[in-house]
Amino acid sequence: MFNILAILTRNELLGFFRSKSALFWALAFPILLLTVMLMAFGHPGSLGTVNIQFLDADAQATSDNSCQLAIQQAFAGGDPVKANFSTVSSTAPLAADTVRIVFAAGDEPLQVRYDFKGQLAVRAAARVIEIAAVRCSAAKRGIVSKDLVRFEDTASGAKPFDYGQFFTTGILVICLMSLGIMSTALSIASLREHNALKIYACFPVPKLVFLASILVSRVLMMLISVGTLLLVARYGYGIDISLWSVQSLRALPVILLGGAMLLCLGTLLASRTSSVKETELLCHLIHYPALFFGNLTIPLNDAPAWIKNILSVIPINQFVSVLRQVMLDGAPLPSLWLPLLAMAGWTTLFLTAATFMFRWHKS
Repeated sequence: MFNILAILTRNELLGFFRSKSALFWALAFPILLLTVMLMAFGHPGSLGTVNIQFLDADAQATSDNSCQLAIQQAFAGGDPVKANFSTVSSTAPLAADTVRIVFAAGDEPLQVRYDFKGQLAVRAAARVIEIAAVRCSAAKRGIVSKDLVRFEDTASGAKPFDYGQFFTTGILVICLMSLGIMSTALSIASLREHNALKIYACFPVPKLVFLASILVSRVLMMLISVGTLLLVARYGYGIDISLWSVQSLRALPVILLGGAMLLCLGTLLASRTSSVKETELLCHLIHYPALFFGNLTIPLNDAPAWIKNILSVIPINQFVSVLRQVMLDGAPLPSLWLPLLAMAGWTTLFLTAATFMFRWHKS
């Protein structure tokens, strides 16, 4: 029995490493998706980097650079945006990622030029400049800025939202979904459509052993894919993810359980389908709604409460929620026993249903 399991697992792994398409979707695509998401929504700790240009409208305006220093100090923390500063002497057209500040002479107001409908990072930078300019103007008139407005931090102590961490964990689950649902289901459906599963039935190979070989081989593929993604995210993009720590060890069983759950779901979807097209349709009905409503790459913080309550019981949402709490927030596993138990329950349900419903032939 174990010899058969080992042979089937070996064959699955060899097929994976020999398939250029499988290697692309498992290793290259997650990194490509992470790159695109970081370019679109910002880098870790900020919305992105904005070019800020200082332009003197009058030579007399250069005698007092206090406001320029105040603006530069406002961006020192890099939150919500980072800034690259430069001084220009021309009025060339502005680039999309640039804010130009014009220091006027006399009583003329400071001018902040940017695209009002442009990038989110540019618009956020303009608001930072506005606050710094108001503080500087008040100081010139002998008014202490704290007499105008006082900012009080009412944070609960939670970590600040980091797009890099959010995207990395979300794309990690997307990668497991691709291997667990799409790839697994379509692979089984292809074998059945070409009557290749009849060979296993003639050996005979027990259904549970065949399904176990798929689960074991693809869990190993998942670990390779996850490891590649996390290494690139940490050392390639500098995303603050602790790989060599207790948090990573705690996250490993969560990844294994979530991967097994998705694999069992993919096996269930292909347990009785007679063609690849039929299986592909079922996978798309699961895969694409999960991409948009799984809290994977699109934050659902502003969703209505009733939608959040519905989504909280969906297996994929439970998976990514537990993963982020363990990997990013350092939550201990015992404190998450209820969602982990729910994930184990989904896994058992999917595997049991797949075992009973699985058939070797198309009809």
